[in-house]
Amino acid sequence: MALQFWRARGVRALGVLSVPLLLAGCANWPLLTGETEDQATPSAEAAEAAEHAASAYNRNDQSPGFFRMKMGKYLVTVLYDGSFEINSKLMKGRTQANIINLLKLSKQPRDVRTSVNAFLLDDGENVILIDTGAAEALGASMGKLATSLQMSGYKAENVRYVFLTHLHPDHDGGLSTDGKMVFPNAMVYVPEQEAAYWLGSERGKDNKPVYQGVQSSLAAYKDVGRLQQFEAGTSPIPGIQSVLMPGHTPGHTGYRIRSGRESMLIWGDVVHNVATQFADPAITVEFDLDQAKARMTRAKVLREAAQSGEWIAGSHLPFPAIGRVQAAGKTSYRWLPIDYSQAMMEADNRQPTGGK
Repeated sequence: MALQFWRARGVRALGVLSVPLLLAGCANWPLLTGETEDQATPSAEAAEAAEHAASAYNRNDQSPGFFRMKMGKYLVTVLYDGSFEINSKLMKGRTQANIINLLKLSKQPRDVRTSVNAFLLDDGENVILIDTGAAEALGASMGKLATSLQMSGYKAENVRYVFLTHLHPDHDGGLSTDGKMVFPNAMVYVPEQEAAYWLGSERGKDNKPVYQGVQSSLAAYKDVGRLQQFEAGTSPIPGIQSVLMPGHTPGHTGYRIRSGRESMLIWGDVVHNVATQFADPAITVEFDLDQAKARMTRAKVLREAAQSGEWIAGSHLPFPAIGRVQAAGKTSYRWLPIDYSQAMMEADNRQPTGGK
C-alpha cells in the first residue's frame, strides 16, 4: 500500500518534478518536496481507506463506468449503464452481405454489442442528467447507471434536471424503482412530440410493453408535478438547446450545450452501431419507427457534425461515447473518439475543432 501511496503523490507532483526523475526514484523525495519525514509518511487512515477502496473491486469485473471531460464551464461525466446485443439481421437498408462485410472490416461479430450511456452535465450551479439508462427494464446486462453515478462522486439527489432524448426503456427505465422516484429532486423534461406519441392510449394497444414501461417510469414524477413537456427546438432551461431529430421515434431529440469556443451535441440514438452506420448512414435498425426519416436524420446530423467539428456524445456510441465525426468520403464518415489524456484539458490544449 505504501508504494501505491507514493506513486499517487508522485503523479500529483509532476508539475514540479520531471517524469524521468520520478520514474528513476529518489531517496531525497521529502527534501525535494519540502515535506518533513512525518509529513511524508502516509497515515494509517489513508492506508486503510486505500485498502478498502481496492477491496471494493472484483478483479473479474470491468472498471467503474464513468468518464470525465471538461468543456468550458461544464464538467461532463459519461455514465455507463451496460450494453445489449444487436444481431446483424436487425439492421436494415442494405443487404445482409453488405452489412456483415462492414462488421468484418471493423472486426465485429454479427451479434454486435452496443453500449448504453447517459450524460451528466455539471455547470457549477445545476447538475443535469441526459437519459437514465434501463435499470431493470432490459435484463442483467444493463442497470449499472446507479453504480456508475455513485462511483463518479455524485448522488441521485444531486440531479436537478433530467432530459430524455426519447421514451424507450434504455433511456427512461432508470427514472423509477418500485414506483418511487430515483431522482427525488429532479424535474423531468420530455419532448412534446415524444410524449404525445408514447402516452397516447393507442400505444396501449399496438405497443403495450413500451407504453406500460413509460407510464411506470414517469408516474411518480407526474404525480408530484415534476414532469414537464417542451417543444423540441427550444431551450427548456437556460444553456440547454434541444434539437428535434425524428425517425428513431417521432419526438427523438438531441441536446446541445455551448461554453467558450466549444459545443457538444448529445444526439441520443442517431447511431446504434459505429461500424456500419458511420460507413453507410443509409443503414437503419429495426427499432427505428420511421426508417426513411431516421435515415435522413442520420445523414444530415453526420454531415453537419463533420462540418462543424463540434463534440458529439451518443447513447449507443462505444464508451466513453464522446468524440468527433470526420468525413471519410462523400457520404461516409469515421468516428474519432476523444483522447483520454486530453479530456480534462482546456480547449486550447487539445485537438482543435477543425482537426488541423
